[in-house]
Amino acid sequence: MKPVTLRPAEKVILKHIQRLGYATEEQLVYWSGYHVSTVSRALSSLRGIRMVKSEKAVLPNIWKLTWSGARVVEQSLSWNLRKPSWSVMAHTCHRNQCEMLLREQHPDFRFLDKASLFRIGLNPSHGEHAGVQDGKIVFVLLDDYLMGSNRISTTLSRRHRLNEKYCDLKISVNWSMIFKRFIVASTHEKQIKRHERFLQRKGLEAELLYVPPIWAY
Repeated sequence: MKPVTLRPAEKVILKHIQRLGYATEEQLVYWSGYHVSTVSRALSSLRGIRMVKSEKAVLPNIWKLTWSGARVVEQSLSWNLRKPSWSVMAHTCHRNQCEMLLREQHPDFRFLDKASLFRIGLNPSHGEHAGVQDGKIVFVLLDDYLMGSNRISTTLSRRHRLNEKYCDLKISVNWSMIFKRFIVASTHEKQIKRHERFLQRKGLEAELLYVPPIWAY
């Protein structure tokens, strides 16, 4: 098999899909800095050589690496042995949108990967994300599935099971012990209002962020 020579844009696109996990074309335009036509051609070329594939059942499509693409960027795809659920793919893309919105306030903001969170004793569940702003942890609880508001308080108090492969702490921690800024984000405007009422009732402090949904509900 002849080695494949990738164009610069194609290499960049692969690297960004590697970090994001799943992404829409618009998100890849944002992160790569390339014009939409350049990104579109790069994705078409990469799909042609089977380094990426797309979930075509929805528009916009969701893009992800194949085994070949993962090998090029030296990433394990053990998490992708089974077909990922719609919930996981859509949530990841909404997390990307949330990250882009937060970067409007702080241009250097990026969410941390799971390994980084494991190292400080955190073991995030679905919807739990964190990044660093001015050296401090920002915790984002992202609701794109009509989350019950009571999950806010249970998430804050839940003790995390330590991942001993990454962390040698002797005691478990929770989000409240780690974050300096707490954001409850949702892709549903009515949910934002429900969560606000819950926070007020429970005397909890959090910022609220509306993330416009990528797909119509």
